[in-house]
Amino acid sequence: MTLPAHGVLIPAQRIPAEQRGRTRIEDRVVSSIALQAANEVEQVREVLHRRSPAARVDGDLTTIRVDVALDYPAPVRTIASEIRNHVARRVLELTGLEVAQVDVRVTSLEVRS
Repeated sequence: MTLPAHGVLIPAQRIPAEQRGRTRIEDRVVSSIALQAANEVEQVREVLHRRSPAARVDGDLTTIRVDVALDYPAPVRTIASEIRNHVARRVLELTGLEVAQVDVRVTSLEVRS
């Protein structure tokens, strides 16, 4: 049982969650998570907001595209793989959605000043 703020006991839900209603996670929510996750990867200079990230949610499956600028010099393939793995892991952790694909487009390399 749980106790709400006003002190009345409420019986625990006996109906399984999937029978009480549906949860729909919008594309823009997955996009926001992917944007933040890509920014968490070391050597990512910038995630390009106007085109990226783009996410498409279809049931419990999502595909994501992320456009990034990296610090120069950078092992581009290695960092793209790190971005792909980190974005997929964070989206799964925070939404429960399976990530079918994360496309990473590196648009530029920028020298740190």
